[in-house]
Amino acid sequence: MGTEKVTVTRGIYAGVLDSDTGKLLLMRRTKTDSIIPGVSFKGNRELPGGAIMASNDNIVPYNYYLQDLVRLLKEKTGIVIVVRGLPVMYSVFLKGPAGYDEASVIPLVSYDKPTIGDTIYVSPYELRTLTEEFEPADEKTGKSGKGLLSGYGKRMHCMALLALSHSPNRDFVRQAMGMLDNITVNWT
Repeated sequence: MGTEKVTVTRGIYAGVLDSDTGKLLLMRRTKTDSIIPGVSFKGNRELPGGAIMASNDNIVPYNYYLQDLVRLLKEKTGIVIVVRGLPVMYSVFLKGPAGYDEASVIPLVSYDKPTIGDTIYVSPYELRTLTEEFEPADEKTGKSGKGLLSGYGKRMHCMALLALSHSPNRDFVRQAMGMLDNITVNWT
């Protein structure tokens, strides 16, 4: 009996926290493609980031994911970050329609504001409202998506709450952790 290797699609996201308010940065998705065939999330809100670029190098640095995240964050929001060492990274692993998917969020406090894209900053309760408003795009009718990508308790929501658990705003930390506890209590 042979052992099959798991092939994983990897995403990396920045949990950018505003240094003044402690709110979390979300951007509006502009592309129609997604990991789910035939489903578009264009117009939905998500954390800045995306799929990791493959490397043809024989050796990659330990901070390869971080380097790619720095590139993605600059491309999508205009925010330039400098991170030393290896920061905290939270990963979520799940079986997607094309195999296994893993996504990670790295919480980062930023003094810079976005200069590119349609972005907003949200508190934990504003994030919750966006999860309740979730509706995917409908390409046939030309309808753009709204709310937080995938909705309440899904991967993007949990990663956003994990990022908010590192907010400089202590109230947001308590709120985010309480919400995350309510979601994960029934996970198996």
